[in-house]
Amino acid sequence: MFFLVRTAFWLTLVLMLIPLFGSGPDGESRDPIDPVAAYFAAQAAVSDVTGFCDRNPAACETGGEALAALGAQARDGARIVYQFLDQKVGETDGQALPKPELPLAETDPFLVTGSTQAAPGTLALDPLPMPGQAYDQIVSQPETPVGPVPRSKPRSG
Repeated sequence: MFFLVRTAFWLTLVLMLIPLFGSGPDGESRDPIDPVAAYFAAQAAVSDVTGFCDRNPAACETGGEALAALGAQARDGARIVYQFLDQKVGETDGQALPKPELPLAETDPFLVTGSTQAAPGTLALDPLPMPGQAYDQIVSQPETPVGPVPRSKPRSG
C-alpha cells in the first residue's frame, strides 16, 4: 500500500517538473514562479493540513480507525505469510538431509586457534617485570660529548 503512495508521489512530482523545461502549448514561454511566493503557499498548505483534525474531528477519528484497520489487516497478512513459509521450510518429506563430513585437518604446531595452553617461552609463562624492577635493571649509556660541529671550508673561486 505504501509503495503505491510513494510511486504516486514521485510520478506526480516528475509530471509537475517536466513542463518546467519546455515551453507552453503554442510555443509561448510561461511566467516564472516566484520561489518566495511558492514557499509561503506551501507553508499555508502545511498549516491547513495540520489544522484538519481541529476543524473536522469526526473525519480525523474515522481516518485513524481506517488506518488502524489497514494496519491490523497488514499484520494478519504478514502472519499468514510467516506461517506458510514456516510450514514449507520446516517440511523435510521424511528424509534427513545428509551432513557432510569434513576431513580432519593436519595439526600444525605453529598454528594456534581457540583456547590452548601457552607454549614455553611465551608471555603467559614469562611475564614482564614490573616497571620499578625494569627501571633498576636498565644500564645507562655513556653520554655523548657535546662540542662544536666541524664545518667544511668555503670554496674559493
